[in-house]
Amino acid sequence: MSRADEDAIRELEIRFNAAWDRHDPEGMAESLVDDAQFITVNGAWTTTRNGFRDLMTRLHGSTGPFRTSTRRTPEMNVTFLAPDIAILHSRFWIDGEVLHDDLSQASRESVGTRVVRKIDGRWRVVATQNTDVRHGRRH
Repeated sequence: MSRADEDAIRELEIRFNAAWDRHDPEGMAESLVDDAQFITVNGAWTTTRNGFRDLMTRLHGSTGPFRTSTRRTPEMNVTFLAPDIAILHSRFWIDGEVLHDDLSQASRESVGTRVVRKIDGRWRVVATQNTDVRHGRRH
């Protein structure tokens, strides 16, 4: 539970964003363990690394809504649950979604939770949940 560990966990998000901006599904899935659980902002739930990669391939492909989008994460918070388990909470924005239905947003603000585990000296994502921020709702 060192500063180096916290930096490595934050780096997972930074690398994910870089892969998103390249529209590189393999790069987006790179940090996930084989049986990683991933729930998107729209409620799509994948239960494997390959399933997540396939979802990102569809969403970022030539007709996908995120094919020209970019992603940035200006806010991250790491909480260690044990020396080898942590949660990364984040606030991120996706800009440039191709508007194709009533739920599309040119700029989407979301919050996310990644559960990460240090396996063989490397931080890996075991579960992720993302939620869109809905402005104007009372908490």
